[in-house]
This record gives sequence, C-alpha cells and structure tokens, in this order.
Amino acid sequence: MSGDQNPDLLERMAREARAGRLTRRDFHACAVAAGLTASAASGLWTSKVAWGGSGGKSSGAAPRKGGTFRLGTHNGSTSDSHDPGTWNDAAMVQLAHTYRSYLTMINPDNSLGPDIADSWEATPDGRQWTFQITRNASFHSGRRLTADDVIASMNHHRGAASTSAAAPLMTDVEDIVKNDDYSLTLKLAAGNADLPWLMTDYHLVICPANPDGSIDWRSGDGSGPYKIVDNEFGVGCQLVRHDGWHREGAYFDAVDLTVLNDPNALQTALVTGQVDAITMVELKTLALLRRDPNIAIDNVPSATAFNMPMFCDRSPFDDVDVRTALKLAIDREEIIRKITSDTAIPGNDFHIAPNMPYYPDDIPQRTYDPDRAKALLKKAGAEGLAINLSAADTVPPGGAVELCV
Repeated sequence: MSGDQNPDLLERMAREARAGRLTRRDFHACAVAAGLTASAASGLWTSKVAWGGSGGKSSGAAPRKGGTFRLGTHNGSTSDSHDPGTWNDAAMVQLAHTYRSYLTMINPDNSLGPDIADSWEATPDGRQWTFQITRNASFHSGRRLTADDVIASMNHHRGAASTSAAAPLMTDVEDIVKNDDYSLTLKLAAGNADLPWLMTDYHLVICPANPDGSIDWRSGDGSGPYKIVDNEFGVGCQLVRHDGWHREGAYFDAVDLTVLNDPNALQTALVTGQVDAITMVELKTLALLRRDPNIAIDNVPSATAFNMPMFCDRSPFDDVDVRTALKLAIDREEIIRKITSDTAIPGNDFHIAPNMPYYPDDIPQRTYDPDRAKALLKKAGAEGLAINLSAADTVPPGGAVELCV
C-alpha cells in the first residue's frame, strides 16, 4: 500500500493530527507504514497538518515562532569543551544538537533523515559512500558550509594521533575524497551498510575547516538551529535562533540550557516553573510528578541499554552454563515494574535497545526461570555461586542499587 494509493487514509490521519488526537511522532510512523518515505511524511505533515492543508494555518496546530525554551539538563561538567572528540556527558549531547549540525539525523519516528547531507548513495559493495551536501547551510559566523568543512570535521576523529572518543567509528574509513564543493565520498576498508546511521553519532558534528585541514572547534562556531550568545560549561548556555538554519524547526527565538546535576534540583526547577522541561526524571519520583496536572511526562524510546556485562574470558563467566544461568536468574519483568516504573522494555541480553534498527526481535525473549538456572549451575559445578556486583545510583536515572538487589 502506498500513500498515493490511499489518499483518504492520509487525509483522515491529517484531520486527526490537526485535532490534536495524533502526535507528530505517531503521524510520521503511520505515514511511513502507509508507504510514504520519511521525507514525504515530513512534507505531508507540513502541508496537511502544520498549515492546515488548505492554504492557511490550521487552528492551533501550526508551530508558532517566538518565546524562549528553558531546558534543565543533567550530567554537565566545568571540564566540558567545544571539542567534539571529548564529549561524554548528557549536557554536551543536548548542546551539540542545539548549536551544531551533522551529515544525517534521526527523525522523530526513528528513521534516518538528512541534515547537512541532502542525499547519499553507496556502491553495490558498500565500500564507497557519496554524500551530496546542501547548498543552503551556513555557519553562525556567516561562512558558507562546504565539503571542505565536512572532510575536516570527519578527519578530526581519524588517524593514529586522534584522541577522539569517536575514533573507533572511523577506523575503516581509508580516505575521504572531495568531488566538488558540495559532494564528497568516504572510502572504506570494508562494506558498511550502516555508515549513514553512524554519521548521527553525537561526536561527529560539522565544524568550520581551518586552512591547514584541521577544524576550528575552539570558537564554538556551528551551523545548527541555534547559535551561542553566552556559555559557561557546567553551568549553562544561552542561544538564539540561527536565521540561516537549513532545515525545518528552530521555532523558538531563544534557548536557555541550565545544568542541574542534582536530581532534586533538576526536578524542583521543573515543579517551580524555573524551567520548561528537564532531560531526566528520577524513576523513584516519577509517580509523584505524574500526579501534577501541569507536568507532562514524555517517555521517548531511546538507544539506552542498561546491562551487567560479564567478561567471558574470566572465571566463572568463561562457562556458558554459568552465563546462561545468571541470565535466567534475572526477573526482567519485576525490574521493569518495580525499578523503572514501567518505563522500560526487556532487552534480552543484547547491548542495543529493542527500538533500534536491525534489533533481532525474532529471537525469543529470555524469561525468569530460577529452576533451570539452578540446574545449569549444578551442571557447571558452580552450586552456591556468589557474585559481587558494583553499582552507583549516580548513573541516571538512578535505581541501580535497587536493581542489583
């Protein structure tokens, strides 16, 4: 079924969205399920929902520009910097997507969409990926963004001298070739069908290129939807809309990010109206926040996967029966109910989240089976096995100690 073949369905979806009964995320998901591409679904939202579909604005559904969005964010540090290779906390991830751009981006429906790159294609073996760069992007300093900036930004994470946390993602990139000012090709040592997805990694932002091929990360210049006016790492950042933003969005006049590392301070700021939204809620107080009629909880499926890894080359985890027994000894449903307040889903011992692309959901989910776990431990000669677990509730969103218990 395609959207062109079922215009009545798409029109009904648009009416439901304009009436507020279908969120943008759900609208995109339904439109893609109906046969539209992600870009076509985005265009349909703009033409049929955001602007009413009749040449005029819809009643209340159209995004309105103006105002300041105040965000309280957790996990920031005074040691943070504009160097994308050093980013490792939530506050910098939030800031990164606010003031800088990427080659590609993940859409609200978890599909892959364009950012700096308008389009991309690969050779049949997946070893060469060519990206066509938009001609509409500019840095906050006024410079036009070109392929030179993209190449320099990617090379910042490449090579033996790179200290970037994203260096492992670029290991197979053997060369990056400039085709023209708005086109470049990444040549890989081996085929990789996921390369456009990898380009959304939060470290891989596009920065202005210096004449020597390095990047100017120190100035904080970017090409994202908002540009920095004032910033103090670990404290907060004030930004205003970048009128040269090349994609949809940037509806606010300004964005204020405030770093609040203490969970109580973060939630108090929300409850008292000091901020409009916060990035993390402590799960043990989630039920209380849900009772506040002025607060909406948006539980967005993420790429986060919480697990307790075992070193398979060390005793007792070098025995597959011991590992399987420990997996069967975990009551995932009870953990989800009691520890995460029903905000999570079981992950089946994988290191990726179930909502991520290519998750192997055809593999049956492990369930709690203490009897079989005991039998496997007996088979392995490990009856009465004792395991030491280390946990810290400082890791958001808390509950790690209770989870281990």
